Amino acid sequence: MKQSRCINCKRIFKSKAEKLRHKKEYPDGKCIEEKKEVKDMEDKEEIVQVELEEKKETIKEISKIKMPKEQAKEEWKKYCEVLKKRKEKFLKVMKDAYFQMKEGNELIDIYKVMKQTGLNENNQPKLAIARADLKFVYFIKQDEGAGFFSAERTNWGGQKDNVALPQNTFKVHWERIDGQTWNIKSKELKTKVPIIPIEILPEGNLQNYYILWETNEWEELPETKDPLLLKRISENLFAILGSWDLTELEQSIISGGKY
Repeated sequence: MKQSRCINCKRIFKSKAEKLRHKKEYPDGKCIEEKKEVKDMEDKEEIVQVELEEKKETIKEISKIKMPKEQAKEEWKKYCEVLKKRKEKFLKVMKDAYFQMKEGNELIDIYKVMKQTGLNENNQPKLAIARADLKFVYFIKQDEGAGFFSAERTNWGGQKDNVALPQNTFKVHWERIDGQTWNIKSKELKTKVPIIPIEILPEGNLQNYYILWETNEWEELPETKDPLLLKRISENLFAILGSWDLTELEQSIISGGKY
């Protein structure tokens, strides 16, 4: 038979028998309704897939720097020896990085992490990072997709504990107020900092540690998605010391303010 197709759903039949079976199975053109249902289902599946891809770049999927402990230990020893004769800062950074990896800790480059995870639908960073002793942290937007996380609203004096992100970290041109090139809209974002559970509470002053967490809703409580406890090695390099899920009790304590 010549190639034929259904005038409703446009299905092509390879034989007359196939065409007759189709007509019997879908009387009165009901096949077009089924085709629409299938298309709707495919569209929904595609939407779900897109949403999953958008959520994929979260704290669990961030890029990490890792090395076998024994290999890191050998490298650490080399830098310990070199630093007996030399004092360059980058050598100490390398030694500290290898020390953390020989202890079994993974490292992250916060510049790369923030670039990888990006912004939410409101053009706010998906992740926040703060010194572990803070109650609140601010993110201050700067030109060319830059910004910094700070305990204060300004960067006067260039506080050493700030985490500053370079230009083009975020692929965005921050919205301006009334079109003024210098006046960034909602320039200051603020959110509460999680507390650290006793199981991984580090020794010493919490000022020496940082927390990285997901905060899709700025001005609100952090999301309960695996905050990371960090030790700072350099401007952008941090060691991961542990992770946890915020409990309902911890959320309530944060809501009332850290003490």
